[in-house]
Amino acid sequence: MREFRNIEEWRREFSQYHMESGTCLVLHTLSLFVGGVGEAFTVPVSDLAERANLSKPVVTKHLKKAQRAGWIGVRRFDSAGAKLRRNDYMLKSPEIEVEGWV
Repeated sequence: MREFRNIEEWRREFSQYHMESGTCLVLHTLSLFVGGVGEAFTVPVSDLAERANLSKPVVTKHLKKAQRAGWIGVRRFDSAGAKLRRNDYMLKSPEIEVEGWV
């Protein structure tokens, strides 16, 4: 089980993992919004898209790929009938399962 002491270790590790360059860019951009590995944080997809210079659909696609690969945990919040939904993210290692996170 691999735990990271800081964001730099996490970035170094995922950069050596075989992923599409767009997924790596989105992961790096996501890491700019968090205080530390294992901490929950919220960032709008529009902010990620602007910072990465990608469209929102492309960012969403790469977030899903990163989630499936295990590099981020996602907790979804949406109310019945709500127009807005919010996702919390957590940077993590693919080997570590975090209860309550997909």
